[in-house]
Amino acid sequence: MLKRRSSGLLLLLLVTFCQGGDGAGLKASRNPIEKGESIFRKLPCPNPEDIFPCTCTADESNRMDMDCSHVESEEQLERVFSSTFPFSTFRNLTVVDNVFLKTLKNQSLGIASFTSVYIINSVLEVVESHALVNSFGTAQVINMQNNLISSFPFEILPSFTSLLELDVSYNKLPFPALVSQTLLVLDLSHNQAVDVSSDAFAALPDISEIRLGGNQISVVPTGTFAGHRNLYHVDLEANALTYLPEGAIQLTSSSAGTVILRGNQIADVAVNSITDVSGGNVDISNNTLKALNEDVFRPILAEGTALDIKDNPLTCGCDIAWVIRDDLLLKLVAEGAACYDGELLVDLDPGMFDDLGCP
Repeated sequence: MLKRRSSGLLLLLLVTFCQGGDGAGLKASRNPIEKGESIFRKLPCPNPEDIFPCTCTADESNRMDMDCSHVESEEQLERVFSSTFPFSTFRNLTVVDNVFLKTLKNQSLGIASFTSVYIINSVLEVVESHALVNSFGTAQVINMQNNLISSFPFEILPSFTSLLELDVSYNKLPFPALVSQTLLVLDLSHNQAVDVSSDAFAALPDISEIRLGGNQISVVPTGTFAGHRNLYHVDLEANALTYLPEGAIQLTSSSAGTVILRGNQIADVAVNSITDVSGGNVDISNNTLKALNEDVFRPILAEGTALDIKDNPLTCGCDIAWVIRDDLLLKLVAEGAACYDGELLVDLDPGMFDDLGCP
């Protein structure tokens, strides 16, 4: 009787293991693809063995995501997407930390289309003009930050009729010609942009955020950031700017604006060079400003805009009296703002400027 019971228990354990009961964790740790076993695909994804080393997952709404972070060559990626795809409409394509894929070729992605494309922290150098041809009507986000891209098909941006966000930051790109009726967010920071023309963004009517930090831009011509009804964020951090002319940055959005100019060599700012920030933030810290001219900065503060002027060699003469005398305006100046000798603006005595005859 004991022997029969033991045999039955053993049989039960074997059946349970094969069906994925208590042994499911052990079973999940095995890689059937590596062992050459046939496995069924999970609809709506393609067969896993056909697309290996890429993986496909789908959520409860049957939205498919493709992760190809482990592809080892352009040819392997092309082979994956030449497999049978019963359904070709995907949500995300992800390639992260890949050290093999250098060119995204025209035929690389087969018939697949994507809403978002993320190729990040990899070695991608070239994106061919029709690599994303089947996503022209579907792509809303293209994020290819932190690669080695020196060739990107900006000329076909108008073909992306749903594109909202383009991030090609931390690459090796010069400043391109830009045309898009739909683009809202553009990130070209940390590339090799040098010259920006006054009409650089004229063909981006809906643009709301422009990020150009970490380039070598030395001049922002009058009108460069003017006439965009949605533009509220301009980032020019860590470039080579020394001067801002009148009309350089004109924000016309109803949203509170943000202008980031820290880490340049700006020594002079013209009257009305930064306008309509309206309750937002202007960061001009870590530059070479010596004076806080009232005609330049009072209109900015009068709109309720916070002003960061830390790490500038302000001489703190009569030019600064107007803000020291006005507590409401002084409260809008970021903490840490100081004269060239380190004395904080908030510690200055307004009466001193009266005693010294400052107007």
